[in-house]
Amino acid sequence: MRVAFESWFVQHKVDLVVAGHVHSYERTNRFSNVQYNITNGISTPVKDPSSPVYLTIGDGGNIEGLADRFTEPQPSYSAYREASFGHAMLEIKNRTHAHFTWHRNHDNEAVVADSQWLFNRYWYPEEEHC
Repeated sequence: MRVAFESWFVQHKVDLVVAGHVHSYERTNRFSNVQYNITNGISTPVKDPSSPVYLTIGDGGNIEGLADRFTEPQPSYSAYREASFGHAMLEIKNRTHAHFTWHRNHDNEAVVADSQWLFNRYWYPEEEHC
C-alpha cells in the first residue's frame, strides 16, 4: 500500500495513514517508500518530511495472538514498535497540530508508551521532532 499510494499521499499532503490487520503496533518516521538510498547493494528508504507517518494499529486483541516477529534490527524508518495489546488516541488540537498517543492495555494505569506531535503539511510545513 505504501509504495502504491505514497505519491498520491505526498501530492495531497496526507500527514497520517492509519492501518490495521497486523496484530501489533508500529509508528514510522516520515520516510519515503518510493525513494531509496542504494549503498553496497542495500536499499534503505530516504528521510522525507513530505511523506506521511504510517501507523499500524492492529493490537486491540484477537484469537490469533500478537504478531511479534519483527525484522531485526529495527529499521531506521520505524520510530516505535511493540507487540502488545493496546489502544491509541488522536487529539486534533487545531488546523496545524495534532497529538497522537499509544497506550499498552496491560499497564495498571494510563501510561503512554509512544507519542508524537503531528504537524499539518498544508498549514504548517515544519518538520516534527520526536
